[in-house]
Amino acid sequence: MGEEKKDKKVNLHEGHRARMRERFRKSGFKDFNDHQIIELLLFYTCPRIDTNDLAHKLVNQFGSIAGIFDASFEDLTAVKGVSENTATLFKIIPGCLPIYYNARSDGKVYDNVDKLKELFKPHFIGLNHEEFRLACFDNNLRCVSNVLIAAGSPDSSPFEMRKITEEIFKAKSSAVAIAHNHPKGVPSPSEDDVASTRYINNTLKSLGINLLDHIIVGERSVVSMREMAHINVFD
Repeated sequence: MGEEKKDKKVNLHEGHRARMRERFRKSGFKDFNDHQIIELLLFYTCPRIDTNDLAHKLVNQFGSIAGIFDASFEDLTAVKGVSENTATLFKIIPGCLPIYYNARSDGKVYDNVDKLKELFKPHFIGLNHEEFRLACFDNNLRCVSNVLIAAGSPDSSPFEMRKITEEIFKAKSSAVAIAHNHPKGVPSPSEDDVASTRYINNTLKSLGINLLDHIIVGERSVVSMREMAHINVFD
């Protein structure tokens, strides 16, 4: 009798999983809520348990799917029921996004501010510290490299001018853009941001290199320093 109940429960779980997978295959995540998306992902690391309760627990604890993906490996595995495999999966997904966007940007021409914002934005997803990046372009403004120059603390990312110029010469580029993030705040440029941008621009200009823009990625928005006409660092 006990085995019969167990088999019935297993069949119920398998039927639910099959329906969820089929629903996703037909219409993607349309009409899925956060916990259902997490539940679907958990199917692949929790093969023998009902993942509904764990999905609810994760969404409640971290607040959203973004909160789950942004959580540290240690915070994830501290949740009862979250294995190392599950935590690794949740860190793999946001880690794949910049690679995915880079692949899709191959051959794209970056001839306006909105395109530059989209180029850099995926590289800062899930970060809780500042990073400073450099993108180099060919004569047709196609991106030939997008590299990390410096990683820092939650509120700074000191860079070396030497590393910037080395990357530019390696890419044989005469047009570049830079970007950094404000992980937990608005992307308004600080005094240091303005001063460092002016320094970089003047240095590159003396080498015949055009600094297209400095993009700042905040928690919920992205700004272009070139669009901020009151900040005269590109003259």
